[in-house]
Amino acid sequence: MLFFKRILVAMCVLGFGISSAAQAETAEQLIRRLSATVESAAKTDTGLKNGNPARVLSFVDANIMPYVDFRGMVKSVVGPSWDKATAAEQNELVNESRRYLASTYASSLKGANISSIDVAPTSGNEVRTRINRSGASAINVTYRLRNSGGWKVYDVGVQGVWLVNTFRSQFKPIADKSGVAGLTAHLKARK
Repeated sequence: MLFFKRILVAMCVLGFGISSAAQAETAEQLIRRLSATVESAAKTDTGLKNGNPARVLSFVDANIMPYVDFRGMVKSVVGPSWDKATAAEQNELVNESRRYLASTYASSLKGANISSIDVAPTSGNEVRTRINRSGASAINVTYRLRNSGGWKVYDVGVQGVWLVNTFRSQFKPIADKSGVAGLTAHLKARK
């Protein structure tokens, strides 16, 4: 559970201050610019600081998901069952997965107390950061990005544990047994 709370904090780092200028930036420049903005915004948005689920979901949808290849992440988690599903089933699973992640871990933002974010120099598509928190240990976060007409995150590692691999171990067996529709029903039941 703590891992997922850290994932949401890390994903929120991506959501502040994104503009169309991001397409001309390197992966490092994008994360560096966003990190600088997060340091300020994390202290001012009361709804995010308090972990308000509706505010977190709204924020995630408006500010983070446009810069995350969430569909690709879900497809990678589900595996071969993805190709057997209809487009409607795939869309429903993506939407339910998004809701599940945001609502389940909204509390991770409560008391996150981000004091600064350090971005390590990089020359590729994997950007390492360190989220420093007041009164708590720092969180090491690595973002894997790809540039397909603009940088998008396709995986996030927190303290060396990767989101896609973790979700794959939890949810692929359900998709293998019950298909995409079964996995969607499982996530809905966990509301």
